[in-house]
Amino acid sequence: MTAPRVALIGPEIEENLSLRYLSSSLSAAGYRAHILAFNTPQALAACVAGVLAEPTLLVGISLAFQWRATDFLAFAMALREAGYTGHITAGGHFATFECESILREFPELDSVVRQEGEGTVVALANALRDGSPWSDLPGLAHSEGVNCAAALPVLDELPWPDRSGAAAHCFGHNIAPLVSSRGCYANCTFCCIAAWHEQSLPGRRYRLRALDRVADEMAAEHHGRGIEIFVFHDDNFFVPSANKNLERIQGLAARLSDRGVHRYATVVKARPTDVREDVFTALKQDLNCIRCYIGVETDSEQGLKTLGRWTRSRQNHAALEVAERLDLYVCFNMLLFDPDTTLESLRTNVAFMADAGPSPFNFCRTELYAGTPLLQRMKLEGRVRGDWLQWDYDLGSPDVERVFKLAMACFRPRNFGERALANNIMGTRFDMEVARHFHPELFESAWLAEGKRLSGELARDTAAGLTRILDHVEAGGRDDKALVRSLSASLRATEQRIWGESIALARAVQSAVGGQPLTVLGDRVATPLQQPDRLEVTL
Repeated sequence: MTAPRVALIGPEIEENLSLRYLSSSLSAAGYRAHILAFNTPQALAACVAGVLAEPTLLVGISLAFQWRATDFLAFAMALREAGYTGHITAGGHFATFECESILREFPELDSVVRQEGEGTVVALANALRDGSPWSDLPGLAHSEGVNCAAALPVLDELPWPDRSGAAAHCFGHNIAPLVSSRGCYANCTFCCIAAWHEQSLPGRRYRLRALDRVADEMAAEHHGRGIEIFVFHDDNFFVPSANKNLERIQGLAARLSDRGVHRYATVVKARPTDVREDVFTALKQDLNCIRCYIGVETDSEQGLKTLGRWTRSRQNHAALEVAERLDLYVCFNMLLFDPDTTLESLRTNVAFMADAGPSPFNFCRTELYAGTPLLQRMKLEGRVRGDWLQWDYDLGSPDVERVFKLAMACFRPRNFGERALANNIMGTRFDMEVARHFHPELFESAWLAEGKRLSGELARDTAAGLTRILDHVEAGGRDDKALVRSLSASLRATEQRIWGESIALARAVQSAVGGQPLTVLGDRVATPLQQPDRLEVTL
């Protein structure tokens, strides 16, 4: 007898671990889990057809990214219109916080799986298969109410995520994401992930996997699929103790060596407060880290307070200085605009960006995500507009709002466009670091110097453009359209030149190393190793 089929719908630009953990849990329970990639709105019809291609017991929709919620809810509507009569559920950060609104306004969905869903989705599938009641299952929400929370899964007892399909690769070196923990010890006001874990584990927002289990998974990936680049998607790879971080890094490296994993590299995320020279020396030397995303977010005292960063400006600067001394590639994002931003705090952040040197970055506005303390505060202050699907707000003063609108008009192509140079230069640098790590005999130091020069030049041009906008607003300049025309032309000219030089550099590396880089020359797209333009990250 054929095992019942469960279809899982979500973004699969890379190996989506949230879906793949669900898939492996369902497979372990005797189901055929089928992941259907819904990466763009244009994929809707193909996903509907994929569900209807054969009998499907249950459809699970990933609602982790709030900014794409309407796409996925439209998919549920289209699936019903096409004749699917089975059970449709949804899950993820956004679905957890807005389960009642979703179920009230989109009756196409039968239920919402709240919090971490591996156990709940298997229990739901079992009930549907057996024809038994499902509405009282822990961890579910439905039209009649929200059930009690389900027990969180024990991380070391979960089956490893589904690894079906070909791995991504860079210059022939296969890449796979994984997690060694869930959650983050911090509690930033804007972060939906921290709020999500706080809801299930108040005061204890992160859990670690045992190093032996992590090493076992990495060894299996290395020996079985030829994975050499491990991208840790932990919300934060570190814990709030330098000694424990050293033990963890050195312990994992030793376990990998014991398992015959020697030729590999890692990618991690950190907070500025985690960056200590001894810890990051071990990270680079023992765990072969070739890239670290550091969550700087803001360098102004106002911004650090508004965003609840638990960080001081000096720690941001020290983190980048440590990385530069260690010659470790780091990148970051700036939440340049938030509800309390002032012209003074903008200038502080622009100065920080100008001094970023070889560390590529992007900038955007702080968004209001479901479940976060910042959204709750803004609601209480009566400063939000829109609805649960997408909240919007005005910045703290008309001048700051004007700066924001001018910045978006001028910088959107650089930051978020189809060929967004601010992101793609991160990809070029990653390709270069892969070549440097795995092919030192071919690598030329001039390439690295050129990559750092391009990052620094783009950083200074971005800071100069933002300074020009600030000067215009503070001086009471009236012709905003003229400023946008003039500054946009200047920015595009710089981007075109740096783009060409970046392509030339990438081609030189590719010619020497052979194989394909992670990004495509001449038509680069955002890679799985970069931060998206909206700061929502999921497991």
